Amino acid sequence: REIRDKIPFQRMIYTGPIDEYFDWKLGRLPYRSLRFEHTTLDCEQFQPVAVVNYPQTEKYTRITEYKHLTGQQSPKTSLTYEYPTDVGDPYYPVPRAENEALYKRYEALAAACPEVWFVGRLATYRYYNMDQVVGQALATFGRIQTRLPANGMLVTPTQREAAE
Repeated sequence: REIRDKIPFQRMIYTGPIDEYFDWKLGRLPYRSLRFEHTTLDCEQFQPVAVVNYPQTEKYTRITEYKHLTGQQSPKTSLTYEYPTDVGDPYYPVPRAENEALYKRYEALAAACPEVWFVGRLATYRYYNMDQVVGQALATFGRIQTRLPANGMLVTPTQREAAE
C-alpha cells in the first residue's frame, strides 16, 4: 500500500487482503490470525512427522517440528505451536455469509482494475490448500499470458475487442 502509487507498473500481482488494497472503503473483512510459540526441548524427537494438526482437540491448532524438514541430527529439537487468534496479521478468511457478501463488493471493485491481478487466500478471501494455490497461480499466469501481445504490453478486453 505504501508504494503502490509511487512505483509505476504495467501489471501487479496482489496477494494481500483485498479490503486493505481498497483502503477498507467498504468496511473491513474479518480474518483469523495465528500466534506462534517457539520452544526447544531436551529430546531428540517430539513427534513422528514435521507437522501435526490438532483440529478442535487442543488450544493450539498445529505443532511443527523442524528437524524433520531439515534432516538435522541433534539431542534437542525445536517446535512451533500455532494458536488461533482474531488479532494480528491476517492468515485465513472467516467464512460467513455476511463476509462473502462484503467480499463480493470488493471483488466488483477489483474487476475495475485490469492491471492488478488479485491472487491468493487474502486477495480472493478464500481458504486454499497448497495444491489449490499452485493451481490458482498457474491459471492466473495463463490468463495474464493471453492478454499480453508479443511486445509484453497489457491489453485490456476493450482493446482486444477493438483489434478483432
